[in-house]
Amino acid sequence: MIIDRKHFDINNKCAIEKLIIKPPIRLDAVFQDEACFTYLKEGELSLSSPTDNLSLQIEESVLLRCGNYFTNAIQKHSTKICEVYAIHLYPDILKQLYKNEFPNFIKSDAHKPYIKKIEKQSVITNFIQSLDFYFENPNLVTEDLLKLKIKELILLLLHTDKAENIITLFSHLFNPRQANIFETVQAHLYSAISVADLAKLTGRSLSAFKRDFETQFNDTPANFIKEKKLEKALDLLQSTELSVSEICYEVGFQDTSHFTKSFKQKYNHSPSEYRKK
Repeated sequence: MIIDRKHFDINNKCAIEKLIIKPPIRLDAVFQDEACFTYLKEGELSLSSPTDNLSLQIEESVLLRCGNYFTNAIQKHSTKICEVYAIHLYPDILKQLYKNEFPNFIKSDAHKPYIKKIEKQSVITNFIQSLDFYFENPNLVTEDLLKLKIKELILLLLHTDKAENIITLFSHLFNPRQANIFETVQAHLYSAISVADLAKLTGRSLSAFKRDFETQFNDTPANFIKEKKLEKALDLLQSTELSVSEICYEVGFQDTSHFTKSFKQKYNHSPSEYRKK
């Protein structure tokens, strides 16, 4: 659950926000006309984009281009809360910030990745600490100050050791696109993600996703994904010493009984029986 949310707005749009989250919780994020910089101060997050899965540890951050995402706050024994900061990057606000010096790295490119993870950087940590001061003293905050903080963040990102990657990402932050079905399914093939979630990640309704998928693959999404999981499971049975339960979860099944039943229907033997052959 979200315990606390504080935010500062520019032009009636949320520009900078701070979230205190009690895990476990899943949040859906849709950035249709904006990009977003997300920083994890405490806890652990997993993030799914149309083409990637990644985990975010303490003091790591990520740049997200326009698109659809799922974020999970992970429950661990030592994790009581997740503290997350988000700086929203709107093209119209950036144009106001830079005016005639609008940086030429902000242009569209429809075929680049959705996310870029940024490892722990002291300059970014210090920047987030500076934001904390303003969350504790909101009476000092003005729109002009918020614009300066956003510009400061961009300059800091461009001076980290990931600057080249950051410039590449900025070049396509603001070009939303409908995700390619094949690349989205491939990215999440061996996870436990549902067909409905895959549809959301590609920016389609469930019915449109199923229709487009069947047109492209001549199969239903559920059956295609199950077949691929079982083929991977067979390969792992033959090439590794992983236990049946380990293989079950490795390929994205959520319980061993369903995995065993599906495997036997396809290969006429249970996983254990097949391994003994």
